[in-house]
Amino acid sequence: MSPFIPKLRHFNTLRKEGQKPKTGQVKYWIHAASLGEYEMAVPLIERLLEKHAIEEIIITLFSPSGYTQAIQGQYAERLMYLPLDTLGNVKEFYKDYAPQKAIFIRYDFWYTFIYEGQKRGTQFYLVNGRFRANHFFFKWYGKSYLHLLRKFEGIYTSDRASETLLNKRRVGAEFLGDTRFDRVSDITKRAKPFADIKKFIGDRKVLIVGSSWEPEEDLVANLLAKKLQNLAIIIAPHDLKRSTSIASSLALFSPKLYTKGSFTEKDQVLILDTMGMLSSMYQYADFALVGGGFSGALHNILEPAVWGCHLSFGPLTSKFPEAQEFVAEGFAHSIVDQNQWIVTISELNSDNLKLEALKTKAKNYTSAKMGATSRIISSISL
Repeated sequence: MSPFIPKLRHFNTLRKEGQKPKTGQVKYWIHAASLGEYEMAVPLIERLLEKHAIEEIIITLFSPSGYTQAIQGQYAERLMYLPLDTLGNVKEFYKDYAPQKAIFIRYDFWYTFIYEGQKRGTQFYLVNGRFRANHFFFKWYGKSYLHLLRKFEGIYTSDRASETLLNKRRVGAEFLGDTRFDRVSDITKRAKPFADIKKFIGDRKVLIVGSSWEPEEDLVANLLAKKLQNLAIIIAPHDLKRSTSIASSLALFSPKLYTKGSFTEKDQVLILDTMGMLSSMYQYADFALVGGGFSGALHNILEPAVWGCHLSFGPLTSKFPEAQEFVAEGFAHSIVDQNQWIVTISELNSDNLKLEALKTKAKNYTSAKMGATSRIISSISL
């Protein structure tokens, strides 16, 4: 039996267990493929709720991984799985909720939902759109989707290149920015202080290793071998189950586990073996080494950048334009040569003026990127 079959059954089982919010016509339908896109939608939802009741909004997600995370959040009562894109499911959805406006985030276009919605008078918008020249919309087999796009009420891209690409193909698009910058800015305002972490750091500089995997941890081991002075290192592994094995691999440097509570300012390495701390940890960062860049699945680099710190990550970032932008701006390092990275961190660790200049550049750059949510809401609410 194909391994795909059990996975499909599991996928369908999870979706059947999802909830169905109270029916009734809604003003806004917001759709996100998974958790990352849902996070992009949160600033929009917050702004819409300033003028509309929660009952006027319905939120759909496609992936079980995104749904199971989002359903634990504050908008759970209006959240559901997007039904599969069959005509029967689509007709039932529009009968139940009859949205006046549909806001799709980034991508995840479902032909029947869009086609039937446009027939019924639902106005469609795309937010944080990002397109490449090889996108299926621009192939011969994507012409029907391109036709639907041309009927969107508004397409708001997160980069100039996508705006230009769409306009050349007679698709009306406008570059309004990326709501993720507003989202991470909001997160910084809710960051928790940690007195025990501040005591551990003391007056040292700090390297936060966020959502780490083995390649990042190997880099840390080699950096520690250089015996840098005045540098505290905090590791937040992507998979918490690996915390003990990470501690073992770094045993030469006597790392401490956060939950054990036995760390002091005399220790150099602390492993966060508990959830929910990373986004707040970045407030203490002078340096951030973000995981996933060695596998092509780079984790969130906006969260550390918005605090103002020097960033590092692996070189496989072709799908993450913001990583390339950060490198071009000079406050991020794409690690191609491990030894060169160690030299860079070592030099910045001993050059306060240069490090502070890079941190300020990161903070100013991300600050200038904020405001997309307000621009988008203004356009959609016209």
